[in-house]
Amino acid sequence: MIKLFRAVPYKAKLWDWQFESNPFGLPFTPVVLVDNDDRVVGFNGVMPVRATDRGEDISVLWSCDFYLAEQWRGQGQGSVIKHELHRRAPVIMAFGISDRASHVLSHLGWVPDDSVRIFRMLRKRKGLRSWLLSCLQLLNRLRLAFSIPPGPADARICVRSSLPERADVDALWNRCVPDYGRVVRRDFAYLDWRYQRHPLSRYGYVCAWKNEELAAILVTRFSRGTLRIVDYCGPAHNQSLKRTLVGAAIHHWPHANQVVSVTSDSELAKVFLAEGFVQLRGRPRFYVYEPGSDETAKPSAWFIMAGDSDGEFLQAASDFCTTETVPGASSMEQVPC
Repeated sequence: MIKLFRAVPYKAKLWDWQFESNPFGLPFTPVVLVDNDDRVVGFNGVMPVRATDRGEDISVLWSCDFYLAEQWRGQGQGSVIKHELHRRAPVIMAFGISDRASHVLSHLGWVPDDSVRIFRMLRKRKGLRSWLLSCLQLLNRLRLAFSIPPGPADARICVRSSLPERADVDALWNRCVPDYGRVVRRDFAYLDWRYQRHPLSRYGYVCAWKNEELAAILVTRFSRGTLRIVDYCGPAHNQSLKRTLVGAAIHHWPHANQVVSVTSDSELAKVFLAEGFVQLRGRPRFYVYEPGSDETAKPSAWFIMAGDSDGEFLQAASDFCTTETVPGASSMEQVPC
């Protein structure tokens, strides 16, 4: 199966981590198409995860890494693979897919979720377009300057190169999960696997503490002049705390030429605009397949961040392996909590 993706950089190095070391202890059950000689000619990778809907557990699969050998295309075999995939879980998701794949999924009954947006803040200006974008950033900051109250005065912020202790992270998630709609469970086991154990990347963690209790975590990745805010674990509804974390991340990496984030969270969206980000026109495609859902009832909204995308896995590996050194700047400066 890995040979099918020989054109994809770093796939072989990520394979065991991504598919064989599931943080929830769930089995890897891909859809594999073989020819009469038992050669693999088609494949749809899956990552099973534990998710919740208003605090109740639901079974979910991430669909990723779809491939069909060229000589088998145009014969309906791709649909055969997808129909078999549909039998694997009641809810299946795909994030960051191509134009062509989006047409196929729509034809097969997948539903697009348009809530995911891209936000960017330029900090290095070169050319007319970047200066115009900076003006728009300033207008957003001025327009929303007082729309979000400051975070708790007694909150203590620190930036770390590792997650807080397991007990602290799990306690934080257990307190916060009932207030979310649909969300992948972001407990210590998941965050540790997703970020600390990524074999080809390093992440930073902006943590807020209040009264010696972990209040929230913002996961970041700095590389090649770009700071990416890739995940969040904390209260579903607390704009001031989210703004405190985002502001701390921006100020901790002053050498970043730009700051980028992808999210479906409306509160984080407002925080980014208030901090001077601009919402980009394009958006990553997020599709959900859930044939047994009740069409009369509005489903809970998904909380999605860039870290949910398998595209971030590869981008992080690529950036890590080709990182350029920034004079006078370190990718992570640990501050004791």
